[in-house]
Amino acid sequence: EENKSKIKFEMEGENHTFSNPLSKELWKDNHVKTSGYHIKHSLVSNPIFIVETDGSENPKNALKKAVARLEKQMSDIGSKFKSLK
Repeated sequence: EENKSKIKFEMEGENHTFSNPLSKELWKDNHVKTSGYHIKHSLVSNPIFIVETDGSENPKNALKKAVARLEKQMSDIGSKFKSLK
């Protein structure tokens, strides 16, 4: 489902490990009104995500920005681990 300020989608092959940090990262965006997900059954279901904005930002763009921020954080963490050698 998608409209100007809301998107609802299923993330195939993912679980709480990625969904939870993504949802929390989306909350850091001032234009995001709602960010959450649910998993019907953790062994056989994919997360269903809902992202809703105030309308001044497209929810897909908010999602892309949140993923980019998470990628940068993971890269930074990887660099720090490599420097521990």
